[in-house]
Amino acid sequence: MVDLVIKSCKIVNPWGTFAAGLAVQDGKIITIGKDDSLPESQKTIDAAGNYVIPGLIDTHVHLGPPASLQETASIDTVGAAVGGVTTIGNFMGGRAWFGTGSYAERFEQWKEIYEKYAVVDVFCHMFVVLDLHLKELIDNAKRYGMPSCKFHMGYREVEPGNVKWENADDGFLYRGFQDVASLGSPARAMVHAENINIINRIRPVIEASGRQDLAAWTDSRPTCSEVLAIEKAIHIAKVTETPLYITHISTADSVDVIARAKAEGVDVIAETCPQYLILTKYSNLGPLGKTNPPLRDKESNERLWRGINDNTVECMGTDHSTHKRKAKQDIWTALPGISGMEYFLSLMLSEGVNKGRLTLEKLVEICCYNNARIFGIYPRKGTISVGSDADLVIIDLNKSGTLSVNTSHQLSDFCAYEGWEVKGLPLLTMIRGNVVAENGKLIARSGIGRYIHRPMH
Repeated sequence: MVDLVIKSCKIVNPWGTFAAGLAVQDGKIITIGKDDSLPESQKTIDAAGNYVIPGLIDTHVHLGPPASLQETASIDTVGAAVGGVTTIGNFMGGRAWFGTGSYAERFEQWKEIYEKYAVVDVFCHMFVVLDLHLKELIDNAKRYGMPSCKFHMGYREVEPGNVKWENADDGFLYRGFQDVASLGSPARAMVHAENINIINRIRPVIEASGRQDLAAWTDSRPTCSEVLAIEKAIHIAKVTETPLYITHISTADSVDVIARAKAEGVDVIAETCPQYLILTKYSNLGPLGKTNPPLRDKESNERLWRGINDNTVECMGTDHSTHKRKAKQDIWTALPGISGMEYFLSLMLSEGVNKGRLTLEKLVEICCYNNARIFGIYPRKGTISVGSDADLVIIDLNKSGTLSVNTSHQLSDFCAYEGWEVKGLPLLTMIRGNVVAENGKLIARSGIGRYIHRPMH
C-alpha cells in the first residue's frame, strides 16, 4: 500500500498532456498509469479531470537577511505555496546584508531559520558584490551548494538602502566569470544587466525636472542601458567560456540581442518576469510599480511573449521583493521591487494560457522544467516523472478570482495587480507528497521547506 494516489488527472509536461493517475511513496512519484492500474493507497485525491502540473519553480526571489527571514519565510512562502510555487531560487545576499561580511558568517544561520519557518523548498544563488565574495566564490559555491553566482552591473551606491558595493566593472566580471566557468555544471554566471554609467548621467536630469510619474523612473534607466550591459556580459561570457544567465530582461531589444547570441552558439539563458509581460510604465501604480529594471511598454510586452514561444526566453521568475507602502512614497527614494510569488501561476494561466499567448505545456516548460534543468535540480524537480519529487499542483483553467492584497499571503501591504480578474487558479499544492495548500488556504505546518544543496559535476 502506497502513501497517496491521485486519480483522474490530465498530467502536463513540456512534451505533452495525457490522462493518467499517479502514486506517491515517501514523497516521490513511483507510478504513473491508468487509474485502474494504480496501487492501493492510504489516501486518494480525485483531481476530477483537472490538469496536474509540476510545482512552479520561481527562479528569482529576495527573502532577505537572517534578521528579517523568520517573518518573510513564514509569511511569503505561504503565498508561494497557495499560489502553486513549490521551490524558490533565493538570492543570498543583497541590500542590507553584508557590508563587508562573508557568507561563512551568515549562511548556516540563514538555512536554519529558513527550514524552521518556510513551507516551500529553496535553492540559493550567491550575490558576488564585494571583492571578498570574489575571493571566496569557488569555496562558497562548493561548500554551500550555490553554483549560480549573480553579478550586479546596475548599482553603485545609488539606491536607497544599498550597502557599499564594489562596482561590477569589466575586470570584476571577467575574473568572476572565469571562476564560475572553472566550477563545471550546473554553475552559471548571472547578471543584473543595466549600464550604471548611463543611468548615473541621465537620472539626475530627470529627477531635477520634478517628475514623479512611474514613467520617469523608466526614462531614467533607458532601454539602451539594459541592452549595452547584456551585450557586454555576453561577450565576456563568450571569451571566458562561461555559461550565462541574464535575469529579468524587460525590453524588446534585449530579446533580439539574446536571440542573435544564441544563434552564434553562446550559452546564454534569458529570464523574464510576469510584470514585464503585462505591466507597463503607464500602469496606474506610481512608486508602487518601481522596480529594476523598470517597466517598459506594450511593444516590449509583446516581444517578450514572442521570445518565450521562439525559445529565446527560457526561464521565468518573479523578482519577488517584499516592501511596505511607506517605503514606496516617492519615485526617486522608493525601494525598488514588488511582490509576485503568490500571483505567478494565476497570472501566467490567465494572461498567457487562457488568452492564447502560450500553451499549458509551454508554461510548464518555462516555469518548471527549464528552471529545474538549468539550475541543476532536474529531475528531482520540474517534472512529473517516476522518481521525481511529488511537487504537484492541480489547476482549474476555468476558475476565476480577483487578485487583492486583502486575500494574499505576503508581508507587502499592496498588490501591483490589485483588482485584476484572473481566470485559471490552483486548487491544490503538494510538496514532496505533502498537501500544503488547498483552495487558497495553507493547510500544512510551518517548517516543511528544505534547502537544496546543488553539487557541481
